[in-house]
Amino acid sequence: MGPLNNASAFLIQSLFDLYLFILLLRFIFQYLRVDYYNPLTQFVVKMTSPVIVPLRRMIPGFWGIDFATLFVIVALTCLKITLIMFVSVRKFPAPAGLFLWSLGDITALTINLFFYAILMSVILSWIAPLTRTPMTAILYRLTEPLMRPARRFIPIVAGFDISPIPVMIGLQLLKILIADPLTQAGFHFGIR
Repeated sequence: MGPLNNASAFLIQSLFDLYLFILLLRFIFQYLRVDYYNPLTQFVVKMTSPVIVPLRRMIPGFWGIDFATLFVIVALTCLKITLIMFVSVRKFPAPAGLFLWSLGDITALTINLFFYAILMSVILSWIAPLTRTPMTAILYRLTEPLMRPARRFIPIVAGFDISPIPVMIGLQLLKILIADPLTQAGFHFGIR
C-alpha cells in the first residue's frame, strides 16, 4: 500500500468518523434527553437533520430509541469500511465480516466518545471548577450516568475526585474486550 492509498484511507476515516461522531452525539443526546436548546445540541441537530429527518418518515423511533439515526450510523460505518478496504487492498468486504467490523467500529467510537467526555469534564473541573456553560451542562449529562456509580464507592481524597480514573480504565477495558474482538473478527471474515 503506497503513500497515496494511506493518505486516501486516512482522509476517508477522518471525514466519516467526524460525521459519525456527530451522529452518535445526536443519538445519545436524544436517549439521555439532553436540553434541546443548548447551543451544542442545536449544532448537532443542524448538522444531522438533512440526513435524519427524511429517514424518520420511513424508520420511526420506538421506546425513546431513534432508529433512523442508528440506521444512518450503521450504514455510514459500513460505507466507510468498504471504501477504506477498497482503497487499501482493492477488495470489497464480505457482508458478514462487514457487519461485525461495523459493530466493532461503532462500539469503539461510542466508548471513545464517553472516554473523551469524561476527560474533558475532568480538565474543565480543574480549569474552571464552579462555572456553568453550555458545554459543561452537556458533559454532565453525558458523563453522570457513568460517574454516579463510581462516586458512590470511591470517596474524594484530599479534595480530589479520583472516580474518573476507574471509569476511564473500565471504558478502555470494554474497548479491548468487546470492540477490538468484534473489529478483528469482522476483518477476518470480511477479507476472505
